[in-house]
Amino acid sequence: MRALILGAVAAIAILASAPAFAWSCGGTVRGLSSHYNPATGSGFLAVRAGPRSSASQLGELFNGDEVTIVGQRGSWYRIDAEGVGLGWVFSRYIRSDC
Repeated sequence: MRALILGAVAAIAILASAPAFAWSCGGTVRGLSSHYNPATGSGFLAVRAGPRSSASQLGELFNGDEVTIVGQRGSWYRIDAEGVGLGWVFSRYIRSDC
């Protein structure tokens, strides 16, 4: 019985620490330059570790890439993208089906 209670307490602690998103929807990257230049930041959408341009870059997305939008903070979407995983992108470059 004690193990069952401890297991339930651990599960509640894990769920309480995870971010809660009440919705998700699809999106497509659009509006980027067709000329890739990492030195100037053109031709790709940086996926960042946090909702700010100074956050570390986790990966890159390109026009036509599909994402799942799982959250939003201001002008930033929290997304899940194949090959990149979870991260944040500036919402201006995502066409959402929400």
